Amino acid sequence: MATGICVVTLFACTATAEDERRAAEPSDESQQSAGEEAGTDETGPASEPAGALPWSGFALEARPDGALRLTEPPPDTSDQNAAFSPDGTLILFTRFDNGYNEGPAGMYLLDLVSGEINRLFWEDDQDAVNMPGTSWNSVSDRIVFASDRAGRGEIWTMADDGSDLFQVTEHSTDIAYAEPTFSPDGEWIAFQVVDFDVPEDEQRGSLWLVRADGSGLRQLTDGPGGGYDDRQPNWSPAGDQIVFQRLQAGAEDWDLYTIRADGSDLRQVTSGPADDTDASWSPDGRRIVYSSNYGDLPVPVIFIISAEGGEPIWVTYTEDHYDGAISWSPDGMWIVFESHPGEEDSPTALWIIAAPELAE
Repeated sequence: MATGICVVTLFACTATAEDERRAAEPSDESQQSAGEEAGTDETGPASEPAGALPWSGFALEARPDGALRLTEPPPDTSDQNAAFSPDGTLILFTRFDNGYNEGPAGMYLLDLVSGEINRLFWEDDQDAVNMPGTSWNSVSDRIVFASDRAGRGEIWTMADDGSDLFQVTEHSTDIAYAEPTFSPDGEWIAFQVVDFDVPEDEQRGSLWLVRADGSGLRQLTDGPGGGYDDRQPNWSPAGDQIVFQRLQAGAEDWDLYTIRADGSDLRQVTSGPADDTDASWSPDGRRIVYSSNYGDLPVPVIFIISAEGGEPIWVTYTEDHYDGAISWSPDGMWIVFESHPGEEDSPTALWIIAAPELAE
C-alpha cells in the first residue's frame, strides 16, 4: 500500500503505488496532519457517512476519488454554482447556455431523490446567476442572484418557486453587482462590485452589503483603494463572519480571508503559493471548503481548512479535472461542486462527494 493521504470517497478510500509517483501531492508531513484530523489512516477513513445515497440511482459517472457526476448538461452548455436547498433535498444551480461562464444563463433545480431537473428561472438573452454557498435562505424562503435583466448587473431576489421577483439594487454606472449571498437571518446580502469593462489585469473588486429590502447599502472592503481584488463573499452559518477571496497587489495567487459584517477583525485564512478560491462554510461554521491547487497540483481540486487557518485537508483528487464552486450540505455529510476535464474554460457538470468525518 502506498503511503500518503487517502481521499475520502462515497464508497472506499484507495491508494496505489501510482500515488507515490505524483509529483503534485502534498508533502508527507502535510499528508499526515490531514489524515489525523480527518480520522483516517493509510488505508482509508475510519468511517463513512451512513444511510442510502438517493442519487446513486441516477448518477452518471464515478471517479476514482469517489465523486459522482449528477448532471449531463446539453451540448455546449455548462452547469455551475451548485447550492443546496435549506432542507438538503434540492440543488440550485446556474446553467450557462453557451459554455463556461458564457450566457445567456438561467437557474435550475436538481432533485436529489429523483434526479429530475426543472428550470426555475430563465429569460431570453439575459443572465441570472446564483452563487454557491448561502444563496438560498431558510428564513425568508428566498433565493438571491445577480441578473442583467434591468440593463446592467444588479442584485435580485425571488421566492424559491421562481416567483415574486424583487430588484434589490439599482445603480447607474457600468460596473457589475454580482456574486450575492444571504446572511443566515435573510436580512442582509453581501456581494461584489467589479468593473468588467476594463482589461482583466486591471479589474479590482470590492465587497458591499445591502439589506434584502434594498436599504442600507454600504461598502465592506475597498479593494481598488487598497490595491486588492476582493471577490465572492459567503456568510458564515452564525452570521458573524464573511469569507471571501483576495488577490493582493502584485501577487499572483488568491488567498482566503474572513471579515466581520461591521468591517472589523479581518483575518487571513490561507497563504502561500496556491490559488485559493470559491470558498463557503461547513454547516457548523468551524471550517471552510474551497478550491485550490495547493501543493503545486496540476488542476484545482477541493480542500477543507479550519476557519482559523492551518493545514488543508484534501477532499478530491484528479490529475485532469478542475473542481470548484463548492457547497456543503446542511447535514454536513456531502459536498457538491462543479467539475470539468480538459481545458480551463471547458463546460462543467455537477458532482457530489462525501465530506470527510473530521475530528472535533
